[in-house]
Amino acid sequence: MTSAAHAGDLLRAMRQSRGHTQSDLGRASGVSVRTIRGLERGEIRRPQVATLQQVAIALGLGPQEQAEFLHAWATPAQTGFDRLLVDPTLTEMEQIESLTRSALGSYRVISQNWHTTVGADRRLQRTRCHVALEAVADGLTGVVNVQNGDESTAAGRMEFVAIHGATLVNRWDFPESNVAVFGVGLPHPLAKGERHAYEYEVISHPDLTGGPGNSDGCIWGAPHQTRSIVVSVDFESAPSSVRHVERPPGGDFRFHDEISLDGGRRASIVLEDAPPGAYGFAWEW
Repeated sequence: MTSAAHAGDLLRAMRQSRGHTQSDLGRASGVSVRTIRGLERGEIRRPQVATLQQVAIALGLGPQEQAEFLHAWATPAQTGFDRLLVDPTLTEMEQIESLTRSALGSYRVISQNWHTTVGADRRLQRTRCHVALEAVADGLTGVVNVQNGDESTAAGRMEFVAIHGATLVNRWDFPESNVAVFGVGLPHPLAKGERHAYEYEVISHPDLTGGPGNSDGCIWGAPHQTRSIVVSVDFESAPSSVRHVERPPGGDFRFHDEISLDGGRRASIVLEDAPPGAYGFAWEW
């Protein structure tokens, strides 16, 4: 049985166990019935991650179920991160998708804590990230981190610094999309259910030849429900306005009302049982 057929059987079983028809699931998820039918039949072998996230939310899957559901649709891992470089005839976004699919659902995130610093020059300086995860299947050896640049910093100039619990084993740069993908290795293969925490920092090196430039926001997220998410930003020079922003799977950015910085010029978000999606801030100078 192919992996797509196995994943399709899993989707059908999850849908039927909740008493949903394909039409019910289509209405609840916003995914067409034709696509759901194709997923269940194994005809769609590499669906978009956002589509899977929308289906998982509509099914009301718990964190572990979400991770196992996504893992069923992952591209089988190849030998070593070096073998993950995909067909160069694909677009950059297709290559990024291909790189990240090998790790899809192979672990579930227990907690993520991001802390970003914006300097007095209005540029992103660094982001420190602490992650606690649990392996969904035996043999988890690494994860993939996707980092976006902004108008003042090229992703290719970003530096990944492992602090503890992980090492940088490879990176791929996509200049047209302004994205860097980091292959992060774990100290040892994790067994199913084994938990691990690691920490790293991404240091931004602005392209000073491109003019002054202004950073305008940061947003972070996980592909499935996360028990705890913390996002904070420290500003050396306060922007004129800061807003909380969210982006649901496959959706547009949602901008909320302006917020006030605390006495240390910091904005913070603390979330529990956060659904799949991305969370952060947008600001103007």
